[in-house]
Amino acid sequence: MKKTILTAIFLICSLNVFAQNNLNSKSVNSFRNAQAAFESQEYGKALKYAEDAILYKKEQLKADYDAISTSMMARDVKKAGDEITSIIPVLKERDEYEVINLINYYNSKGNFNNSITKVLEYIKNQEEYPEAQKLIGDIYKIEGEYAFAEQYYLKALENASVLDIPDERYEIIYLLADLSRLCGDYDTMEIRLLNIIGKDQNVQNMLIAKSMKNTVSKNNAAAIEKFFTMYRAQDYFCLKAFYELAQYYLSINELDKAFNYSAVAVITGFTKVYNVVSKRDIDFEYTNITDFLDIIPYHNDIVIWGSDNDVWRSFNLFCEICGKCGYDVFSAELLKILAFHSPQKYWQQDAVLKLDKMDGIKNPE
Repeated sequence: MKKTILTAIFLICSLNVFAQNNLNSKSVNSFRNAQAAFESQEYGKALKYAEDAILYKKEQLKADYDAISTSMMARDVKKAGDEITSIIPVLKERDEYEVINLINYYNSKGNFNNSITKVLEYIKNQEEYPEAQKLIGDIYKIEGEYAFAEQYYLKALENASVLDIPDERYEIIYLLADLSRLCGDYDTMEIRLLNIIGKDQNVQNMLIAKSMKNTVSKNNAAAIEKFFTMYRAQDYFCLKAFYELAQYYLSINELDKAFNYSAVAVITGFTKVYNVVSKRDIDFEYTNITDFLDIIPYHNDIVIWGSDNDVWRSFNLFCEICGKCGYDVFSAELLKILAFHSPQKYWQQDAVLKLDKMDGIKNPE
């Protein structure tokens, strides 16, 4: 009889744990449905599912918060104090196993120093759903409703601390910067791109750029190898910001800034690829930029990553900016390399066109 009772208790607890492991399943399922509808271009459905996901998450977390806080109000539980290890035995005596499972579930999410108060604070702070808010912003952006899109992107950014993937914060700021560009508000776009980099890091990057300019200004073929041998930068999440700032400053003829950001973009992309290739091939040894570029197509994921992060196009933009800054020999020599060895055929062809344009300027008919 005793064994049967213990088995029943074990099964009940197991079911409770299973249910808790599927916490917010309605919210998660709604969000997944929203993503699927968005990919199928069914934006009305995607919006409805995303809004449902936000609502379900708020409802579930409020219910969990209320369940735990209500149990904490009982006199004997209050006497146990704030420490979870002291509270759990009291809850067991009261047969409040569902509340115990809730506490254990949330307590496993972080370091709360054995404090039930901090666990409750955590639950309260998790009510927002920035992933769903971002998706709603994406829907409004596609539909041309930029004001609503910005509103939801800003909500998602405000709640970035509860993102499942913290680095998605950068993506949200990029989306906000792109909204500013679409609205023709280039000053705000510039500020948002600079915010991705950060003030202190931007100062450091500009110091590196100043040194790189000294190298490039030698304006000869030898400077190319010095450039790729001497410098490294590792702000990988800022790659697109570097490229977009360089492109923007070029468009308004601020060539010094355009050079700085394009140079940092190139060397950051180069550093990332160099580090990945070095880890994969213990026999790899850098000899020159031509041979290095020829290795990259053997790593298809690197080619795709470079394309997604504007790495290959940043090389070509750098050459264009160098030419406009008067470093025509450096520009032409690097373009000749890229015309045959850029990892993507499109950018090889673009390098050829840029070379032809330079020759046309030097030798007009």
